[in-house]
Amino acid sequence: MDKARAVIVGHLALATPAVAAIVLAPFLCLRMFGPFLFVYYVLAGIAFGWQWYSLAVPGWKRWLLRKGVQDEDVEHIAHRAGLDWPVEAPLGPFAFHTTAATVCGVHFGPWLLSRWFVWILPLAGISNGTSTGNDYLRHFELTSIVPAFALGYVLSLYFPRLAIWAWVVPTLILLFKLLTFTDASASVLFSNPWSRFSYFFVIERSMPVFAPGFGGVDPVRVAQQMFVVAPFYAGLAYSIGALAERHNLLNRLLEHSPTMQPEPEITQTESNPNGRIEDEVETPP
Repeated sequence: MDKARAVIVGHLALATPAVAAIVLAPFLCLRMFGPFLFVYYVLAGIAFGWQWYSLAVPGWKRWLLRKGVQDEDVEHIAHRAGLDWPVEAPLGPFAFHTTAATVCGVHFGPWLLSRWFVWILPLAGISNGTSTGNDYLRHFELTSIVPAFALGYVLSLYFPRLAIWAWVVPTLILLFKLLTFTDASASVLFSNPWSRFSYFFVIERSMPVFAPGFGGVDPVRVAQQMFVVAPFYAGLAYSIGALAERHNLLNRLLEHSPTMQPEPEITQTESNPNGRIEDEVETPP
């Protein structure tokens, strides 16, 4: 087979989609969601590119082998054409798990909450099937933590590498926000050092409204909590879920569950006419 053709096919099938994902993901996310999560957009692009490349490289190499190229020549072609990207490098899985945790905290968790109101509660006649932003803020912690924990547990079954480090980037971003926070209500004579923590961690329970004063709610604070605190909570929960999977927490809980314990064997005792108790005899199953 012509090596030039193999290189062209490799670039079209491997490098071009991967590079396009790295570039287009941040661009499209900026257009759709704004600049709040730009770091995560970049990580999402890297995650998509890495995932595509790691899946497409084996297929490209198998295609070359079917075309009669020797195994050692396949590696030589990949190296000479610049197609032997470090698929095993840690940046790919790190970006993948960080992106998964962030998407869960910002988008997937609120979507699940809305499905709860639309699908589950109407069955019990409790809700009219609608959810609002206020419902999300009232359940902010559960919405950010519970789905991320479950997703971290499940994804770490299939992609275990660096799954427990999904908390790193959200934590660094939160620390940066805390260090650069300035309290607009503080004065020269009085400044509350804990105001920066309450600003982020005391969650607003109602959304701002389009009215003078925004209904008494600070929209910037709500945005910071949704796009800084929620990924932080989700990243921690995701990493804990991955850590729980690493230590087989679910299997251990099932093993110690009363319903999962094996039933004891049933035995009966017999006594002879002299009053002595004979050895226990197991009853047949």
